[in-house]
Amino acid sequence: MATLENLLAGRPHLERLTRLVTTAWPEHADYLSKSFAVRTPTLLDTSDDMAEVVLRLAGDNAEQAAQDYRWLCHVIREEELNFARTDSYRYSTFAETNAHVYSDDVFMQRYMHGLLLSHVLWYMHASSLHFFLGRLAARVKSEGKMMEVGSGHGLLIYLALTRLGMKEAVAWDISPISLAQTKAALGQLGMDDRARYAIQDMHEVDAGSEQFDLIILSHLLEHLEQPVDALQKIRHTVAKSGYLFVNVPLNAPMPDHIQLLSDPNDAIRMIEDGGFRVLEIASHTTQAASLPRALKRKIAVTCSIIAEPR
Repeated sequence: MATLENLLAGRPHLERLTRLVTTAWPEHADYLSKSFAVRTPTLLDTSDDMAEVVLRLAGDNAEQAAQDYRWLCHVIREEELNFARTDSYRYSTFAETNAHVYSDDVFMQRYMHGLLLSHVLWYMHASSLHFFLGRLAARVKSEGKMMEVGSGHGLLIYLALTRLGMKEAVAWDISPISLAQTKAALGQLGMDDRARYAIQDMHEVDAGSEQFDLIILSHLLEHLEQPVDALQKIRHTVAKSGYLFVNVPLNAPMPDHIQLLSDPNDAIRMIEDGGFRVLEIASHTTQAASLPRALKRKIAVTCSIIAEPR
């Protein structure tokens, strides 16, 4: 296997992010070597590009973010052990995740820091970003209007505006605190003036609501008690010739996941029941394992889906 030094040669942002993490967690170097070794040169280039954005978002908190990434991996390990024992996620309702996760400000700050770094360091997340950039670029209308529900760090909004050529962005969330975090993140990336922010529950969208050329639901549906109802409500906000982009995980125990999907067909069925036609789906597995092996061993997978309203 190629060494980390060889894999990262000529990719300074990925090298810097890796150095931050391995300084905080030396034992993780082997995992990162395996994660990078299975990436194509093109995917490594995308990873370096994304590392630059992630480092800008982390800013002066980069060293703490690396510590929080290590903490997050240990939290997830506990969830994986519970999943192996019970074949289910720890919680099944929003009330439970709200009580144990979302209402804990310290936990959420560390959680969000750790997840930010995972967009680059985990193969399945980096691969899904690569799919997002590559497959949507040929589809979305240049100068169009996009919206993301639960936009978190604002990373996909930033990429839609800067890489996909979208003109205007809107962020929806039910939490004013989360929206404030998105606004601050996009401000760090110089995009705050190109985005609007709205408190909006997907389950309460009116049929005559504002329409968008691209709607993003990335790692959101697994947090909802009624994802199909949410999809049905939001379907009317996709403009004619517009698209829905979804990232949704399979067999991925996390502290705030309540919808357990076990197969890509589960994801397709959920999108179709929500009133959409699936145009493309890609399955990004942990460490690029074969999909049959990942499904058999219940290893986490991210499904990226491009769909249109039926």
